[in-house]
Amino acid sequence: MPQHKITQKSIAQKLGLTQAAVSLALRGDASIPEATRKKVSKMAKKLGYVPDPYLTGLSAYRHRNKPTPVKAALAWLSNDAAGESWKRSPAFVQYHTGALRRAQELGYHLEDHALQAQGVNMKNIERVLLARGVNGILLAPQPAPNMSIDFTFTKFSAVTFGYTLCSPQLHVVTLHQFRAMEKLLRKLTGFGYQRIGLALSSESDGRADYHWSAAFWRKQQHFPAKQQVPLHLPQQMEKEGFLKWYAQHRPEVVVTIHPEVYDWLHQDGIAIPEDLGFTLLTVPDDQRQFSGIWENPALIGAKAVDILVEMIHRGETGIPEVPIYHLIDGNWLDGETVKNKTRRVKPC
Repeated sequence: MPQHKITQKSIAQKLGLTQAAVSLALRGDASIPEATRKKVSKMAKKLGYVPDPYLTGLSAYRHRNKPTPVKAALAWLSNDAAGESWKRSPAFVQYHTGALRRAQELGYHLEDHALQAQGVNMKNIERVLLARGVNGILLAPQPAPNMSIDFTFTKFSAVTFGYTLCSPQLHVVTLHQFRAMEKLLRKLTGFGYQRIGLALSSESDGRADYHWSAAFWRKQQHFPAKQQVPLHLPQQMEKEGFLKWYAQHRPEVVVTIHPEVYDWLHQDGIAIPEDLGFTLLTVPDDQRQFSGIWENPALIGAKAVDILVEMIHRGETGIPEVPIYHLIDGNWLDGETVKNKTRRVKPC
């Protein structure tokens, strides 16, 4: 005999609530008191409620394809005094742009807050966020690697970008740096470059949890010894040290994340790409000047919001027992700073 299907109406009847209230509570809507949301979630688990995937998909389709009024806020939370450090990176600015756009599409607005701002303490900012209807937090990329935040996430869903937040460990959305490096190196070897040099500050490599250098080193082990170029990984990238490394090892193409290296080479009289190929691990824009990896930064920001809103709907708050890493693939941009050395010129 078939079992009676448990629906939102079943939960509502058990708790003496309306079906609409149960639906909002199961989505983690801030208009429903937290105590009620927890009670509904507990009853749903007890009864064995399972959402209908077809109805859920239809609801999501309708939600994405019609204008929605702003109903709640998400916070973009920076861990520096001015809340400005992330603005120095064009990619991080695009994270914010993509997040802002997707939040608006889903009926949220995105507010910028700085944890270290003057007069702010952790308890006060928690109260401020809750009072403003914020139930989801995007942690901006940290000012430096291996940083920690002393903040209580118990009442919030939270997602961060990259690997710079050491503690607490939250769900992460980031570029797949290891795969991006492999993609870049395959492209360069396909263009005929043999002596490929990586010049990268150890701080920048640390921000990527050393995935850049790990992928490069792994690939280089398959090169003949005469093609292997020692890595240049100073703590900070400086012109004098870089040019000394370049003069000593003479790579055919430089891989870096620092656009200023291009200027240093140009000032030293090196023609790019005629004398030397030049590639960026994170191209600052898609205007086709630089060759390298476009990390789809607006997509990274949008995907972080998608994940965050899904967590809010499921009522997932606090620090996760098992952080989940969502890796976004980057695209190769041809640009103007490398040349295809294997392309043969047709005779006249």
